[in-house]
Amino acid sequence: MDPFKKQRPSTFDEIEREFGRMLRNMTAHRMYPFLKENLVTPTDVYETATEFIVYMEIPGIDPDKISVLVNTASVTVSGERVRPDFNHTTCIQQLEVEYGKFKRTIPLAGPVEAESTSSTCKNGYLLIRLPKKKIPGQVKITIKGE
Repeated sequence: MDPFKKQRPSTFDEIEREFGRMLRNMTAHRMYPFLKENLVTPTDVYETATEFIVYMEIPGIDPDKISVLVNTASVTVSGERVRPDFNHTTCIQQLEVEYGKFKRTIPLAGPVEAESTSSTCKNGYLLIRLPKKKIPGQVKITIKGE
């Protein structure tokens, strides 16, 4: 419990919120501030019959400042969330939003067509669609006789 708070949490919702705050304070960003890329962006990876879909939470990050690099086995997303500059700040009352550089490399379960990958950014979410590489099935080989 925060020693500077004047009240104890009274409901389960408040206890859950307080526990979440304590866990956020134990993230790599705060525990290892010396790391070059220490911001962790929540990411989901989906697979369909024809593609892999990467869905990444990136609120407050300028889409023009995001780098997406794709090879046949993985996708790497990097960027930076910059702390806004509020003029004449005399005191910070609450500080929960994490800032800094991030770099996530997501391994893929199969090869992809890197050249056909597309990405869009909307409402603070990055959506990357990676079409699966078409691997030929069985091929019949004719045997030539002498």
